[in-house]
Amino acid sequence: MIVDIAWKNIWRSKLRSLVVIVSIAVGLLGGITAVSFMNGLLVGRIDDALQIEVSSLQIHNSEFMANSETEFIIPNTTELISSLQKMPQVKSVSKRLKVETMLSSNRAASGVVLMGVEPDKEKLVTDLYKKLVDSNSFYFENVKRRPILIGHKLAEKLKVHVRSKIAINTVDVNGVSTKGVYRVVGIFKTQNAMFDESSAFIRYSDMQNLLSIENDDAHEIAIMLNDMLETTAIKDSLTQTYSKYRINEKSLLKIRNDSVPENIYSSLLSIKSEERYSKENFDKVISKLINDESYIIYQEQLYEACEVGLKISEWKNLSPELAMQSTWSDLILYVFVGIILAALGFGIVNTMLMVVLERVREIGMLMAIGMNSRKIFRMIVLESVLLSLVGGVLGIFISWLAVSALNTYGLDMSMFSEGLEAIGYSSQIYPFIELASYVKITLMVTITGVLAAIYPAMHAIKLNPSEAIRKD
Repeated sequence: MIVDIAWKNIWRSKLRSLVVIVSIAVGLLGGITAVSFMNGLLVGRIDDALQIEVSSLQIHNSEFMANSETEFIIPNTTELISSLQKMPQVKSVSKRLKVETMLSSNRAASGVVLMGVEPDKEKLVTDLYKKLVDSNSFYFENVKRRPILIGHKLAEKLKVHVRSKIAINTVDVNGVSTKGVYRVVGIFKTQNAMFDESSAFIRYSDMQNLLSIENDDAHEIAIMLNDMLETTAIKDSLTQTYSKYRINEKSLLKIRNDSVPENIYSSLLSIKSEERYSKENFDKVISKLINDESYIIYQEQLYEACEVGLKISEWKNLSPELAMQSTWSDLILYVFVGIILAALGFGIVNTMLMVVLERVREIGMLMAIGMNSRKIFRMIVLESVLLSLVGGVLGIFISWLAVSALNTYGLDMSMFSEGLEAIGYSSQIYPFIELASYVKITLMVTITGVLAAIYPAMHAIKLNPSEAIRKD
């Protein structure tokens, strides 16, 4: 009964109610569209990074992650790669050699990260081969001697083109200076101008010769998973299997330099040895030794300092800025929609207060014939909630249509392409918003309706029935 009365009361002043409903709908349309645009921008950046720059997971020598020296390799990778490829969650695996070096042409020079890759296997891990900019570019095909693939920004900086020669000057695993001359076979262009300016690729076998590396050693093993949602679980599983931890003089020095509390350092000093622990056993040893909350606080620092052998990293660790950006979508949703609903909430308060003031005599009569304050309060709140929900549902429906259309056809931001690519974003954006976000927005609209009705409802229940009935 209360719901029926509240619903009918909304439409007693159709124009006023329609103004509020349209205001809510338009506000939500703007907010949801803005959030979906930002989601499309962020997800496009993350997808590009995963497909080209970092992959799902990477494995390194733990010392290589700290120093990036060529001597810190993963030895004899054949058995390790074979084990990884047998995992049902793993889509593809590729090994790489990696060095920070100097490239120079006869007109300019630039520092880059040079990667030695196996072209056929690398194609299964990254989409770089799809990013070649012209018909003269090749992905290492049809070239027998020392091919190199570079980004278009690096090509501009070195003032070279396809078939130009580039000299590489670096240091091999023995610390001896070495160099080689390579011919540009392909120029790629990704959505990340910084990556294009700082990256170059040669064949794994050529990198072996350049760095004097034998067997099937690697600096990096890139892993692409079938389901990105399983990344953290697979990382933890591989860490349990392959990562080792040691509390020796070197790790204790790192702990000291990390400003870990003296009590933790002293406790670890008491069990210093060259023994290697699995992650599970390392946790057991440390938790017994340090049985307070400080271990949890400094746990990650202890892992970093004591880790030896192989280090398993997921894309969030390899690119922290991407991890931070991936958490933005919910925050952006709450901020944008929250601000819009807060502004609209004041309009709803004003509308409901006017409704109460116009119906003082009517409310007084209802109270006089036996309707208690609780029911009056519920009626006013329900009117506000229903008014908000009608506007909210309309706004969400229109927003869904708009976002669906934008997601299907995309949004061309090519006029800002240079600026977007400079920070790693695509100029073609496909806005989207998850279904769960629509549910959150509906809840936010409902809460706004309830909060906006509290003051008018409190004003209504404070009316004196005998005075309210005599009100003109």
